[in-house]
Amino acid sequence: MGTLLCDGRMTHLLFPLLLLLRVPLLFSFGERTCPNSCRCEGKTVHCDSSGFLDVPENISVGCQGLSLRYNELHTLLPYQFAHLSQLLWIYLDHNQISAVDSRAFQGVRRLKELILSSNRITSLHNSTFHGIPNLRSLDLSYNKLEILQPGQFHGLRKLQNLHLRSNGLSNIPIRAFLECRSLEFLDLGYNRIKALTRTTFLGLQRLMELHLEHNQFSRINFFLFPRLANLRSLYLQWNRIRVVNQGLPWTWYTLQKLDLSGNEIQTLDPAVFHCLPNLQALNLESNKLSNVSQEAVSAWISLTTISLAGNMWDCGMGICPLVAWLRNFRGTKDTTMICSSPKQLQGEKIMDVTRNHGICEENDYFLTETPSPTSELISEATAEPTFGPTSGSPTSPPAITFGPLPPFRLRPIPHPTFPGHMSKDPKNTVIRPQPTHVSPPVMEQMTLHKVVVGSVALFFTMSLILTIIYVLWRRYPGATRLLQQRSMVGRRRRKKSPEPEQNLSSQLQEYYMSYNPAATPEALEVLGNGTGSCTCTISGSRECENEYTCPRPLPGAWLGDVPTIH
Repeated sequence: MGTLLCDGRMTHLLFPLLLLLRVPLLFSFGERTCPNSCRCEGKTVHCDSSGFLDVPENISVGCQGLSLRYNELHTLLPYQFAHLSQLLWIYLDHNQISAVDSRAFQGVRRLKELILSSNRITSLHNSTFHGIPNLRSLDLSYNKLEILQPGQFHGLRKLQNLHLRSNGLSNIPIRAFLECRSLEFLDLGYNRIKALTRTTFLGLQRLMELHLEHNQFSRINFFLFPRLANLRSLYLQWNRIRVVNQGLPWTWYTLQKLDLSGNEIQTLDPAVFHCLPNLQALNLESNKLSNVSQEAVSAWISLTTISLAGNMWDCGMGICPLVAWLRNFRGTKDTTMICSSPKQLQGEKIMDVTRNHGICEENDYFLTETPSPTSELISEATAEPTFGPTSGSPTSPPAITFGPLPPFRLRPIPHPTFPGHMSKDPKNTVIRPQPTHVSPPVMEQMTLHKVVVGSVALFFTMSLILTIIYVLWRRYPGATRLLQQRSMVGRRRRKKSPEPEQNLSSQLQEYYMSYNPAATPEALEVLGNGTGSCTCTISGSRECENEYTCPRPLPGAWLGDVPTIH
């Protein structure tokens, strides 16, 4: 009986101790420890290069980032990551994955970044990514995908970056990216795509960068890209493109960078560049260009960077439009452009050749439009006379054509001519079409810009003057009144200025005596004695009433014969 009591007491004492020992074990099973050969940092688990054949099981439920790069994974099973519902990113690149179940990513709806690059994936079910609608970045590059299923990216409306580089894709399904409304970056480079359709990029209204390099395109029609209204950069290098054309006329205002290097382009269509008014960077390296027409270089109105090396440049007169444009270009450009023909100039730099050999002298040629045959015939009566060469030798024809040239060609012009000065030697009289300067399209825009700027400057100047006058009037009213008063006084003084005095020259002054033969004693005295009082008046002036002695009239003289004093 005592033994039983002792055992009961011992059991009663050991039970709490066992509970205390089991509590840490319970917590450890609930939180799951970091897998072996992995590195855990907070809520991220890094199991890179550890030789895993499957996804480790003892990963914390609260894990938000899982990296399994450089392992030996071969298959992704259904609900492979369902117990890790908090995952935000999974890195599975550089494994041996060849099969991905359509339900492999079910249960991780919060996932935003998934990298499956550098594996051996040959195909994907069209519903593989339907369970991760919040995905922002998907990388499937460097696999063995040969086809994309219709609806492959259905439901990925928040996807921003899609990498499909270096696969075996030969065709893009119709409306394959219709649901990718937020996509900004799309890489389809290093595939086997031969053609595109107008519906290939349907729905990509926010796409800013498109990579199509290292495919098998032989012709590119820019009419295929009108739905990419926000595209900034287009990469088409190292295809087999021979022709780049415009198709229907439209303007691509957003495109800023175009890479066409490493193709087989022989001529440039000016219409292509007319539809790209904001193009800033153009790469045409390693093509088969021999020259560039004047219309094409005239359309390069906004370029800041251009690459032209590695072409088959012909250093004849046909290269002059490009050389003239490069001389005036202030952006980043190639200085290693090498002549491929003629033979005597092979291997020399184009800019040095044109400068040293005088092929394209700036003062000796102008780029003119090819005139019609009728304009070649200009009569001597109507044509402006020009000087021929001083040596008296016949002049060579003004236009020289090197192979198939664009509508514009080069014409040398003589030294400056003066109207009315004509060579008398008929051999030296050369009749040729008058060269006309081809003004660049920018001139009209510059003129309009100057008019607008001048009008705005004038408006602001007048506004400033009126503002100053108003402020002075409000702040110094006394000074303003004083100015007004002085102005009024000046006006009054000018109005009251004395009239010019009459010119009283001696020639216009006329003195005369007024004789009044009234019946007065003085009058009788004058008649009788010849003396008396008389009045002397100066014509045009005042009267003088001094008394003068009047001479006696001669006998037999009439009263009116009294002499007048002048």
